[in-house]
Amino acid sequence: MRYRRLDLNLLVALDALLSECSVSRAAERLHLGQSATSSALGRLREHFNDPLLVQVGRRLEPTALGLQLLPKVREALALTREIVDAPVEFDPATCTRQFTLVASDYVIDVLMPAVSRELARIAPGVRLNLRDLPAPRDDDVVSEALDYRRSDWVIVPERRRNPAYPHEAILSDRLCCIVCAQHSRFVESLNLDDYRSAEHVVRAFADGRNLSMDSAHLQEQGIERDIAVSVESFALIPEFIVGTARVATVFRRQAQRFAQRYHLRILAAPLVFPEAVQVLQWHPYQDLDPAMRWFRSLLLEQAALLDQPVTQSPVSASSPA
Repeated sequence: MRYRRLDLNLLVALDALLSECSVSRAAERLHLGQSATSSALGRLREHFNDPLLVQVGRRLEPTALGLQLLPKVREALALTREIVDAPVEFDPATCTRQFTLVASDYVIDVLMPAVSRELARIAPGVRLNLRDLPAPRDDDVVSEALDYRRSDWVIVPERRRNPAYPHEAILSDRLCCIVCAQHSRFVESLNLDDYRSAEHVVRAFADGRNLSMDSAHLQEQGIERDIAVSVESFALIPEFIVGTARVATVFRRQAQRFAQRYHLRILAAPLVFPEAVQVLQWHPYQDLDPAMRWFRSLLLEQAALLDQPVTQSPVSASSPA
């Protein structure tokens, strides 16, 4: 279909080209050959009388007009999806959607198993695609996940929230410490001197730029740790604590899960860390999608069920992993 001499199908190609800044990646996203995608770019350039993408070094960059068009094209396509996909009613029992959610492995570990079990019970046709937080462009992990990675949802710490997208607080937690329950060094408590002198196991981000919440707070306080082991997953931390005198600083909900699987003792942190709030973010156009609204309610419902009172006293595991 043409509108004012433009084939409206080219808007889909324009969105892919301007988002990916690469003909080959746009072709893959469009399920077209590179020659067909290059042809589409040529027709778009002719219609707008602008190159839209220009070679800068080894990559393509959008022109000023390209940057101006991109949000408008996305809005137009989003509205089109709402018109085309809008169902008369929504029934979770017959839903066959796949939801892609991006979050840290901490959030996935403490929240998503319960969500998955509830889906199996009431919406067995729904599929989950869970992805770790990506290394962001321009330090914006939300835009990276929702725009560039085409995810439905992203859950990030409050400090990394993007105000351009709707958001809702979904989880809050406190940092604590875990040590080996069979080691005699830390039996009842952990003071700040012991914390400073101990060897630590930490979660480090792959991009090397973003600090975990505990690392950022300790840096602000001028407290340095002796880091014995750095891992890229919270789930790996207990493996490097058991059988040693090392310490790890983790979120209490995950610490309690670790203590069910490993011989660990949970101790109060020797200093006050700020409360960690995780927020759920999504595209504004999804507000009117009944399936997305239902799934958002399910996420918030399952997160609320996690909010049980937790003790501040040390807890020991009673059985090995």
